[in-house]
Amino acid sequence: FGGKCWRSPMNHERSADPTMAAKAAFESCAASCQNAFTDAEVDQNQLAFAGAAPGSGLVTASSRLPFHTNDGTAVLNVEVFEPPPGATGPTDSIPTLLFVHGICESAETWSVQRLAAACVDRGWRMCALELEGHGMSTGRRGVCGDFRRLRSHVDQFVMHCCGSRDDRESIGSRGPFALCGTSLGGVLAAYAADSVAQSVDRGLAKRFLGAALIAPAVGVDPKAVPPCIVVGALRVLAAMAPSVGILTPEEDPSHYACPPSSTRNYSGRWPLSTSKMLLDLTSKQVQDDQASEELILDIPSLLVFAGSNDAVVPIESIQDFHASARAVDKRLLEVPGADHGLMFEEGSAKFVVGKIFGWLDSQAKFINE
Repeated sequence: FGGKCWRSPMNHERSADPTMAAKAAFESCAASCQNAFTDAEVDQNQLAFAGAAPGSGLVTASSRLPFHTNDGTAVLNVEVFEPPPGATGPTDSIPTLLFVHGICESAETWSVQRLAAACVDRGWRMCALELEGHGMSTGRRGVCGDFRRLRSHVDQFVMHCCGSRDDRESIGSRGPFALCGTSLGGVLAAYAADSVAQSVDRGLAKRFLGAALIAPAVGVDPKAVPPCIVVGALRVLAAMAPSVGILTPEEDPSHYACPPSSTRNYSGRWPLSTSKMLLDLTSKQVQDDQASEELILDIPSLLVFAGSNDAVVPIESIQDFHASARAVDKRLLEVPGADHGLMFEEGSAKFVVGKIFGWLDSQAKFINE
């Protein structure tokens, strides 16, 4: 996209409160699904990984099924990867993995490709959400300064893919499903898992297998937090110029973009509002929400991965996060020598994918008994 800013094609005014609490998102998401696009409106040449060189061996998305958010201010892209026809039972009962990417990423990364290839090979459907401002979704490029808004969007994504409705413009899966995410996406998947477990849609909750979180962004090394005066300046600048990148981390997607020619991933300095949101989330919000029991993770099963050499999220933070989760069946797997990009290196990614599908198979078997 070359830095092009994608905006919503609609002219709705932004409401005074553009976000929704998690439960409200689940109870009122039908409106967004009634406005979902059909495959006929989608340019199939823009499917994830369709631009890969011939013979690359990459798995290409089967379809795209974007949806309007409940408040009408964004259109979020969902890439769908289906197993071969006849490989499993009825299409509406295929088990589904719902994936949320990390900051600055998209559905064209090695994380998505490796998980999608494993899903297709094992008879699972995979749905990959592209967050607002990322990939093919609308929004200012790379800007995601409102974590509660992101949470609402992921809740709506779950309902769009797996909600118990007769709306055939949604994906309409009635089979078991699980949530998965990396880094920021891992945190968003955790909050969405709580929303599913507490949903008034009990049919949805009964089909929920659990969540697999890959290097979730649940903490930060205190030494990496700037002095208070710098943090204060960041807050002021983020409010004044949310999409501007000044003295913020610089993103280079070349090590995780797949195919290498993909332009879906953000490149350049992080927008100020995005940097502020991540700093607040990792230094305070997750810990506060666990302490106040807003984030309890009382879910069927929880699988968490951490790299022993993760310089972005300290392994101690992930250990504390895991220990606070209420899931009876919970596992923390530390990957020796791995850093924050667990899914970008072939060796660590193979380990993670293998463990995820061993876990998924055991959970699906349990729910079917």
